[in-house]
Amino acid sequence: MSWSNENRNEYLSFKEKHKNIFLLLLLVFFLLSVKLFYLQIIKGNYYKTVSEHQRLSTTHERAFRGLIYDRNDNLIVDNITNYVALFYPFEQQYMPSEESVAKLSEILQKDIKKSIETGWRYGRVVKLAENLTVNEAFKIQENKLFLPGITVVKEPKRRYYDAVENAHVIGYVNELRAEELEDMDNTDLRVGDIIGRCGIEQSFDKYLRGKDGGLSFEVTAKGRHKKMFNYDAPTIGNTVYLTIDTNLQKVAYKALAESSSGKGAAIVLDVNTGAVRAFVSCPGYDVNKISYIKEYRKYLKDKKLPFFNRCIQALYPPGSIFKIITFAAALEELKYNYHIVENCTGLFELGDRFYSCSSKKGHGKVDLISAMAYSCNVYFYKIGLALGVRVIDEYAKKFYLGEKTGIEISSEKSGFVPTPDWKKAKTKMSWLKGDTAILSIGQGALWVTPLQMANLISAVAKNGISYRPYFVEKIRDSVTNKIIYLHEPAPNEKIELSNHTWQQLHKSLEAAVEYGTAKRTKFDNLKVAAKTGTAENPQGDDHAWAVAYAPADNPQIAVAVIVENGGFGGSVSVPVVREILKQYFHIIDPVIEEDEKDKNNIKNNKKTKNNKKKNKKQNVKH
Repeated sequence: MSWSNENRNEYLSFKEKHKNIFLLLLLVFFLLSVKLFYLQIIKGNYYKTVSEHQRLSTTHERAFRGLIYDRNDNLIVDNITNYVALFYPFEQQYMPSEESVAKLSEILQKDIKKSIETGWRYGRVVKLAENLTVNEAFKIQENKLFLPGITVVKEPKRRYYDAVENAHVIGYVNELRAEELEDMDNTDLRVGDIIGRCGIEQSFDKYLRGKDGGLSFEVTAKGRHKKMFNYDAPTIGNTVYLTIDTNLQKVAYKALAESSSGKGAAIVLDVNTGAVRAFVSCPGYDVNKISYIKEYRKYLKDKKLPFFNRCIQALYPPGSIFKIITFAAALEELKYNYHIVENCTGLFELGDRFYSCSSKKGHGKVDLISAMAYSCNVYFYKIGLALGVRVIDEYAKKFYLGEKTGIEISSEKSGFVPTPDWKKAKTKMSWLKGDTAILSIGQGALWVTPLQMANLISAVAKNGISYRPYFVEKIRDSVTNKIIYLHEPAPNEKIELSNHTWQQLHKSLEAAVEYGTAKRTKFDNLKVAAKTGTAENPQGDDHAWAVAYAPADNPQIAVAVIVENGGFGGSVSVPVVREILKQYFHIIDPVIEEDEKDKNNIKNNKKTKNNKKKNKKQNVKH
């Protein structure tokens, strides 16, 4: 058979078209194979997970947060069961009847009809009520046959012991909000998760937070629950052991609450490790109640600021506590002869101004040791002027002022130490000798926190050796009981002073207890070293300071107390220090009994005098 040219051309054209179609089909098949390989092999696990999520719906069951104990294994924080009523619609053929809804509304004392209708319409588990009483939970269980799809589950709720006293140490928890989650890097968290808000609850949240569990349900293509698929039990968080002594906390808080203003802070440090034995800010707040809006608003309106952590957030002038630094600088830099005697008349003249002493009448003749014991301003004005502001500033920073201590909880302030350069930049004025004089006694634009003062006196107690304060001693895994965190003392940079300076400084602080402004901390069987201070306050009453360490010959603890707007440190803050020392060293105070006898004697004497002179008028001046 012979092909005409025309037929041959048609055949070749046909053949070329089929070839192109074949290549096109081959290309499409290749692309489909590549896509299939990408979906099945490369992204297979991803889409399998997505498919599982679409097939399964999970109801989360919150884990209990970890327990918290004090140094003596006293329980500070645990969890209680919060009963929650839920509606499960997926195994019900019909929506609960009007009678069932009315019965449940009666038990819960709220209208839950709308919630049940929503759950039924969308085939989702719905929370009907929380914080059920035990009685309400039992009533639901008793009527379970008449309440189809209704069940009661347990959720954890935090419970705090000695909540007011420990509030600023422990902190509190509440739910994570959506806007907060956007700013967080931790993708394990979800909106509604319970997280720590301040204190130990916040700083050690990752240890305290447990692992949530929950129920997994199979769902239809429309998202309706079909049946339960799996249950994962939640895991409780880890157990945290603190350094604080809750009994000491309570004593310190009570003493502050009963002080002249009822406001202030008290801190006790272990001088050999930096462990915080007491950390009290007064007034506190009941952490168990702040989840209630009414209570929370009451605390917000309280003019005594119970949410304000005075231990690390409040800034005060240190007053005469700062004389410790001026004292040390004088012996180190001036090689000062502590036997030099000055006559204190109650006033110090500098230029055309007069600067007052702590005693209006004056202390008379005092040397360096007695000037410290009596807290004589006039003596320290002269020393401060001899040192100069640059040296005082250098020694203030050597004693850690103007910097944070590094304690674990957040919101600590660093304080401030003024300098001539700062004043020039801030006020366009030069530094004057009067600025140096008041700086030398701890006044002016000098700001410290109570924790910084505790850190300072702790360093003095151990001849310049101190440690970063800390709260958490150890953490145990709640499942294995193994220690997963153990604190190691972190030493601060040592304050280098001569042995002679340390000896004289200790001698002066012991003299303050023996016959000076801190004599109310004197015990027969405990040697104490202390310093008092009264910080001037232009906005109101002065603040009362006291710091101490004991035993003076072998220090164990350092104490810092401030009574805000309290007045004179020797009469207001020292009694708080005394109560703390009595509790820590288990001292029974005979002074109380003697004071009561004295009061009775005074009353009896007054009655006798009144009987003898009942017809006479007298003016008695005390």
